[in-house]
Amino acid sequence: MNRIKLAIITSVPETDLILVLLNSEADTTILKPTDLRRGQLDQFDSFAILGGTQDLPLLLDPRDRNPLEAQIKKGKKVFVEYTASIGNVYFSKPESTRYERLVYTSTDIQTLETGTVLDDQCGMRIKPHEISCTKNTPILQFCRIDTHDFIEVSKSTVSIISDRALWLDDPENLLICSFRLSNFKKARYAPWPDIKNVIEFITGWLVDKPVSLQDYPPSYETQLSSQHSSFENQIKETTQQAMSWFENASILVKDGKGGAIEGLGTEIHPDGTQRISTTLRADCIGEISLSYLLDYMHNGNRESLQISDNLTDFIFENYLCQSGDHLSGMMRWTHEAWGVCYQDDVARAVIPQLLKCLYLKSDDHLAQCINALKFLTATTGTDGTRVFRTDNLDLTPEKINELKESPGDLPSAHYNAYYHAALLLAYKLTNIEEFKTTAVTGLTTIMNVYPDTTREQSETQEYCRLILPLSWLYWVTKEEEHKAWLYRVRDDLMERMHQGGGFLEWDTGYKASMRHAMGEGESSLLTKNGDPVIDLLYSNNWLPMAFIQAWWITGDEAFKELWEESARFFANAQIRSGNRLINGAWARAYDVTRKEVFGSPADSGWGPWAVESGWTVAEVTSGLYMGLVEERLASFHKGG
Repeated sequence: MNRIKLAIITSVPETDLILVLLNSEADTTILKPTDLRRGQLDQFDSFAILGGTQDLPLLLDPRDRNPLEAQIKKGKKVFVEYTASIGNVYFSKPESTRYERLVYTSTDIQTLETGTVLDDQCGMRIKPHEISCTKNTPILQFCRIDTHDFIEVSKSTVSIISDRALWLDDPENLLICSFRLSNFKKARYAPWPDIKNVIEFITGWLVDKPVSLQDYPPSYETQLSSQHSSFENQIKETTQQAMSWFENASILVKDGKGGAIEGLGTEIHPDGTQRISTTLRADCIGEISLSYLLDYMHNGNRESLQISDNLTDFIFENYLCQSGDHLSGMMRWTHEAWGVCYQDDVARAVIPQLLKCLYLKSDDHLAQCINALKFLTATTGTDGTRVFRTDNLDLTPEKINELKESPGDLPSAHYNAYYHAALLLAYKLTNIEEFKTTAVTGLTTIMNVYPDTTREQSETQEYCRLILPLSWLYWVTKEEEHKAWLYRVRDDLMERMHQGGGFLEWDTGYKASMRHAMGEGESSLLTKNGDPVIDLLYSNNWLPMAFIQAWWITGDEAFKELWEESARFFANAQIRSGNRLINGAWARAYDVTRKEVFGSPADSGWGPWAVESGWTVAEVTSGLYMGLVEERLASFHKGG
């Protein structure tokens, strides 16, 4: 049987899709768009016009378009990607697909289930003008839907003609793709097996023969390959990869002397580049400092200790307000949000330094930590909870008194539990009674309404954020009631445990406030209970450190086992890639069944591919390191 002769028309000859086509069984030739006018197109059986190699869609010169249109009229198969006009179809200007998702709406691809949802990340598409398209059922349709991985397809799903993404037009030998598909691998389209099914369909259609991409590798993988190595070696490898990520992704600024950036935004562009978030957040900087401290304690690397010190110096020399008035001790959130103070973020900036004082028997920056916490207690309500944030613009002495003399009415682990944890840790170091009293009052307020706390992302998030604070509460008070609270939360959390070791997002009654429409604010990954999605930004990331602290404080081996399960989960969920920007990191959304980064992109700031340097990578790495240096640290957390 003769091989199909395929012509690829493109301005950029090296893309993922081109490599797939070159490796097919077709006899393939690559042409520039301007080569079409030179004729000799009759020798080809099919054509692939690939405009998605560049930001602007390809628009053929009439001298090149006429010969190609003649081939379409002859019945030859022509696949057209991101091209401004072809046949009778023409398109509007390019726009982002950031909050849109692809839905498989037909039965053309037998290996896909109708209703399957796919993501092109932060791609680009051109909308076809409705009047110029056939009205047949598209293969893929863009939809603005907040779901995890599937929807029921109805007539309304495909009713907006301009939202079609992949379809057979008139004549049916013309297959049109309205979005940039050329670098589907680099841009980490997901789920990977489903995207490969789409590429197999397109390629097979062009070469008139079934195509298999079963062995075609993705741009990254999860799951440890060295399953036979010891558990300790697996955790060592995981922490080493994570620490390398800080360097390879250029997270530190001048070895920490200039702080550290927030991390990676969720937006992956069609060429595979990812947005970098350069915000200098006090919490992220503090969290990273703890990872470097523990790296020093595990490996004896004094350079890591110096970096840790650089990072904490940067925080306390630059973010702590020292105005000498009612704002003294206020810790700024970021170098942009200069007058904003979130108590949970302040806690994650000071807890690492407080632990450093504890573990190294030092008082470096202890006075500044005390000042920061005293500012927070001075703006905390009578119920021990603090309003979700304060803004210096409105924070007059009279407003501070008002906050102090009325309840905060925010029984939320998201906003207050780690603040209370910081107070408890500071009390262990200083015996300042106000810190203990405020923390006990606040955690009592939270547990008096538990499990109906004020939720932001999910019920699972609240459980995860309570384990460490309640462990430290029992560490300080030794009261059986407080220990019972810890075990109650642990038992409730266990109901959400997946067999892979992570904890699924869940929200009984869907009471969490962050369930906004697509792109209209911060939003949970959870679209419905039962989704196989694990949140590594707001939920599971707190658990390695929390479980090991609970083990040391209670002496209960069950917490040690939970730490081991969580550690195994994170070792397996860690990203492994030739792309240094993501290798060794963890992104926010982890689909535990597919074992890849995948979830609803509804959140306007921190979507599935967001990689937080502090909240995620540093928190997880520090929790894993604590297990590796358990013999040195456990004694600090035992006894009174």
